[in-house]
Amino acid sequence: MTSRRMWLPRQGRAVGVDWSGAVHAHRKVWAATVEFENARARLVSLLRPFSSGGALAVAEGLGPWLMAQDVDVAGLDFCFSLEASQLQRLGLPVTGPTRLGAAVTKAYVSVEQFRDAVGPEKKRVTDVRCSAPFAPTNLRMFRQTYWGLRALGGWRGAVPPWSTHPGPAVVEVLPAEVVRWLGLPKTYKGRDFDERRRDILRRVRDATGLVISTRDSLTLVSDADGDALDSLLAALSAASAWASGFSGAPASAVRSGEGWIYSVLERPES
Repeated sequence: MTSRRMWLPRQGRAVGVDWSGAVHAHRKVWAATVEFENARARLVSLLRPFSSGGALAVAEGLGPWLMAQDVDVAGLDFCFSLEASQLQRLGLPVTGPTRLGAAVTKAYVSVEQFRDAVGPEKKRVTDVRCSAPFAPTNLRMFRQTYWGLRALGGWRGAVPPWSTHPGPAVVEVLPAEVVRWLGLPKTYKGRDFDERRRDILRRVRDATGLVISTRDSLTLVSDADGDALDSLLAALSAASAWASGFSGAPASAVRSGEGWIYSVLERPES
């Protein structure tokens, strides 16, 4: 078992959203809310927040749903931007996903138009650093990126590293990076990996002291797609980033417009 402890807030609430750009996105999107009180962490909600609708309906509903959650930070597991040369070639904003999402919505009325415009996949600096398996425009990812950017097109809160003003913040996260931080293999999705997901949950509890109900524990382990578990890992990434003051992103991540993937950090010495 790992002896590392995550750097988490003493007070506040964080939500993690496992995203989807699928036709039936409402069936795939999970959200986990973690509450921190006197340095104790508790999973207070684990659910599918959207009961119906495809990718467009979910994208339009994400912002209002997040604003209604009374959380301090949200971790979203989709790409908040494109690679720098793609942004430049297409003349897209480099000032963050709020303006980029609005520009993408206006310029590309369909996900297919977006795919054709961006061209060959290119990884951002942060994708390379985190060993992200796919670039934002990969054939398995471009739908998530497109609908995620559209979802943030109307966001009014902070978006580190571009902006860190007071109020609810959203950050880009990568659940698989948390699994790597815990010292476990990244493969944990599929019907044959129940024990791997159970092991991840054990490591999370060791590293955080997180209180999880028996019902939610069963859901996190039994969801073969790993989406429920990813939402919890996304929440912890966001909470750790918030506790650290959203540290770690280089200035170049803002200048280039590429943004940054935030992950969990080790708790500093007292």
